[in-house]
Amino acid sequence: MSAWCIGILIHNDAIADVVSELGVIPEIAAYLRQVSTTNAVASDDICAGLYAVARIARTIKLSKALYKQGCVSLVSFHLTSSNDPSVLMWAARAVGCMMRPNSADMAKVLLDADVARGLSRLPSVLPPEIVEPLGSFAFAIQRFSCAEWGGGTRKALVDAGVVDALLAALRTVADEPHPQIHMQMALAVSFLGDIGGSAIRKEIVSAGGITILKRVGENGSADVSKACSMAVTSITGNLWTRNAASAKTAMTHNWSGGCPDYHTACPVPLDTESLY
Repeated sequence: MSAWCIGILIHNDAIADVVSELGVIPEIAAYLRQVSTTNAVASDDICAGLYAVARIARTIKLSKALYKQGCVSLVSFHLTSSNDPSVLMWAARAVGCMMRPNSADMAKVLLDADVARGLSRLPSVLPPEIVEPLGSFAFAIQRFSCAEWGGGTRKALVDAGVVDALLAALRTVADEPHPQIHMQMALAVSFLGDIGGSAIRKEIVSAGGITILKRVGENGSADVSKACSMAVTSITGNLWTRNAASAKTAMTHNWSGGCPDYHTACPVPLDTESLY
């Protein structure tokens, strides 16, 4: 419960720095390591540790501190091995939160830890009725796309099957009423089109990505339609329109932390009758 509480306390960079100066990062790492190596641990306990990592990773300095304490390998372990939707959701969210624009060193650390393979499997192991983790999946792809603008990240994501997994997941939820998921996945495609070069744009077109995006945009809200339109332009437009779509995509992305507030259920039962 304390890990959940630490996470929810961190609302901005200043608080994250204060909490870090109090020596909390080694404690978060120790807790996550404990629940990761203990048999029959509840998934909620694992999620608490992953959530704390995601919430405190608000700057590259703090992300590197988490890496030095072994958190990257622990997050990757859960992303590559777990089938629990909540664990996968917070693991993917933590991956994304540990990156910022031009943070190629952190992107490399995460890729070396096999995170791309973990992301590529995420959509395929989710039950059909559970889609919320796809938002974190798309968010992580967006952050990877901004962390390193060269070909290394693109190649790693493609080779691991992340692009195929993204399009397959978007196709699966295209007709479902999940506008926030649709928007995040469209933004992920848009970012990939910008950093990936002609090869990845051709791959997205060949996989039917444009058709999927147009279908989602036609059936979605105004925000979803806008995100899908930007993604289509980033893939099929000329140099100038692609650059404009890229700038709009970057302005749409949530750069403030990236991990939403989450209030877990209180473990202490409340006897309402005793209050009267």
